[in-house]
Amino acid sequence: MTPMRCIVLPGMDGTGELLSDFVAAMAPEFATEVIAYPRDRPLGYDELVARVRPQLPTDEPYLLIGESFSGPIAIRLAASKPPSLAGLVLCASFARAPRPPGSPLNAATLARLAGLLPLARMPTRWVATAMLGRWSSPQWRARLGPLLASLDPAVMRHRLREGGAVDVTAALAEIACPLLYLRARRDRLVSADSWRSIGEARPDARCIEIDAPHFLLQAHAPAAAAAVRAWHDEFANAGGD
Repeated sequence: MTPMRCIVLPGMDGTGELLSDFVAAMAPEFATEVIAYPRDRPLGYDELVARVRPQLPTDEPYLLIGESFSGPIAIRLAASKPPSLAGLVLCASFARAPRPPGSPLNAATLARLAGLLPLARMPTRWVATAMLGRWSSPQWRARLGPLLASLDPAVMRHRLREGGAVDVTAALAEIACPLLYLRARRDRLVSADSWRSIGEARPDARCIEIDAPHFLLQAHAPAAAAAVRAWHDEFANAGGD
């Protein structure tokens, strides 16, 4: 049986370098590839949507996964009803600028504050704690450190500002394919409010919770892949594919 294609749009770093475990876990049922973003160009959501669109398959069905920062990109692409899109997955993501759990500050304010941080000198351990929580390990920090060192701080600040101002909630109503939301129960960056706003706009959307940090696809790649497979098989067997 020919594997179905799956396109992953990566999180804030835009590289997809930490998604290799998830790509492997999706095999053999899905042939999964990551569309990376330019490291040296501060592209906003409009530019990234335009960049990704021509890279989507047109002659075979596929799933589209938007991780974290890329959720709004995936939502906008799915809302344009590309002909071969079979399903949309949003992972630890949002349609409207997110708020960390328990934070009294709105996302735009947090993005401005984060933009003042010396991103080029952020200790790997701090970032690992925020993204991985108790799943942080020497192995993950060894993978995360070189990636952080390779990122352009100006590009990251631009993405933070974009994420802090986005609202594509209205586009959810235009999506015709099935929608799955993977929620990380231990997410320190994106609160449950993000899922609730998506669920209110799309009551037919499915939410699967996994006991995981914000880096859900990294910390629990097999569980995430199993959830995507089970969801896809359910709507495919019901005639949705």
